[in-house]
Amino acid sequence: DAALNNSLTCGAFSIDDNLLQQLTAKVERLERERKFRGGPRVAFSAALIDSRNWTSFGPYTDDETLKLKKVITNIGGGYDPETGWFTAPVCGLYYFRVTGHVGNSVYLNAGVKKNRENLIAIHHKSKSTRGSASNAMVLELEQDDFVFFQLWRERGLTIGDQGGITTFTGFLVSPV
Repeated sequence: DAALNNSLTCGAFSIDDNLLQQLTAKVERLERERKFRGGPRVAFSAALIDSRNWTSFGPYTDDETLKLKKVITNIGGGYDPETGWFTAPVCGLYYFRVTGHVGNSVYLNAGVKKNRENLIAIHHKSKSTRGSASNAMVLELEQDDFVFFQLWRERGLTIGDQGGITTFTGFLVSPV
């Protein structure tokens, strides 16, 4: 009876439980890999404006979601330039990066939020020349979670762009 509990017998074949678990795990891994290769493609990149002229935004009395209007790529349609939100079309691990630029003698205090929760920030205090700050993260999202780039309210805070130097980028690393 112990031999029957530890093996599966079918005609001339006998498979050990351990071997069966290993084979099952390998098949599941291969199915996940196949699904990923043929799975969803999600990527976006957008710049604040589509202009070669220096343009500043802010300061604002409340936190202001940046609506990056120059959409460079939007595979999967997750980024909406009207709201400034990226909405995850599928569950997965995503990579995001933001870069903000400021003019002379101003402050930058901005960050990325997921479903209205602060996640990462960028800060820069420009003295006599323009300057920039960047940050990046990997984040697990559920379908329909939203992520956005926001200038935080504070006296004198601005963000600027000229030729696409203030950007918001994200892409699906792996479905979960």
